[in-house]
This record gives sequence, C-alpha cells and structure tokens, in this order.
Amino acid sequence: TKVLHELKENGQKIVDLEALANHKGSAFGGMGQPPQRRQEMFENMLAQELSDVSIKMTEINGSKTINHQLSTVIYLEDESQRIGNLQIPMPLWYSMRKAPVFFVDIPFEERLGHIVQEYGKLDPEKLIDAIGRITQKLGNLNAKTAISLLNEGKIRESFDILLNYYDKFYFKSLHNRESINSLLHTISFESVNPANAKT
Repeated sequence: TKVLHELKENGQKIVDLEALANHKGSAFGGMGQPPQRRQEMFENMLAQELSDVSIKMTEINGSKTINHQLSTVIYLEDESQRIGNLQIPMPLWYSMRKAPVFFVDIPFEERLGHIVQEYGKLDPEKLIDAIGRITQKLGNLNAKTAISLLNEGKIRESFDILLNYYDKFYFKSLHNRESINSLLHTISFESVNPANAKT
C-alpha cells in the first residue's frame, strides 16, 4: 500500500483496492477499519476509480469528449479474489492474474517490525479471534503457540509465526498463476519505506 501511494505521488495511476474495500485483505484485515461496504457499492466505487484513471476528458468546441486511453498502466496490489467479505469482479480479477507482478522483496525482520507496529496496538482478543479463523491452515500447534504468546504479551514472537504462515501462503498463491516466470519482477527494498528501494 505504501508503494502504491508513492507511485501516485510520482504521477502514476493507481487503484487502492484495500481502501475501497475497507479491509487489508487477511484474516486480520478488517481490524481497525470502518465496516465494509455492500458488494454493489464496492463495485460502483471501483468502476468509478477505474474510469477516472483510464479515461481522459477533453474539451472540443465547448463539448466534452471522452478519449479512452487503452494503454494506461494502472498499479494495484496483488490481492486475493476476496477482500474480506467483498469480491473483486471476475473480469478485473482475470486481468490482474495475467498482468506483470512486481514483487517487493523486504527483509523478514523489517516486515515483522512493521506489522508489530501496525497491528500490535490492536485489541488482543480480536487478534486471537482472527488467529482462530485461520487455525486449520496455520496448524493447531502454531495457532495455539501464537495465541499463548499473545496472552503473555510477546507480540513480536506471536507475529513471527503468523508472518511465516502468510509468506508461505502468498508464495504458493503467487507461483500458482499461469506464466509466472515471465510475469514476475523482483524489486529489493531495505525497509518498508518505498524511498529505500535498491532498484
């Protein structure tokens, strides 16, 4: 998300799906967010965002004409098809799955520190409820350990387990898409600050 908004600051076209969905796209993504919109409202707002970044209004003899810019590049986060209770419309989802992927490679400890700062201040009971929702995928032992560490106030140690799970989940999802080798481009960052990108 930080990269998206840095791109916007530099004049690039973006659509922030998580902002439109009021959800950050994981079992923990709704925490600290406003209630999610209805699917219809989400799709209407998404359509408007896509329209705003992909067309240009020009004045010709006092009347407005819409010029479609089919070559416009739009940057979005590589989301799952579902963001919380909302679904990305299938035509857009299929387009996203065929688009180039810029993988932001940030050291594990940097990312861990970031999520501790962002999520560590949230209600521990809600964090525990979220862990409960992914227990089957996380594994009973990992879930039990993560919850126990939270109860002991060891937030970083608990989040270490969770981040390892999400890394494996995302890696698998990323490499399940068709032609990933030709679509994938890795960019190395030293920290979560986009200004610190190496390339």
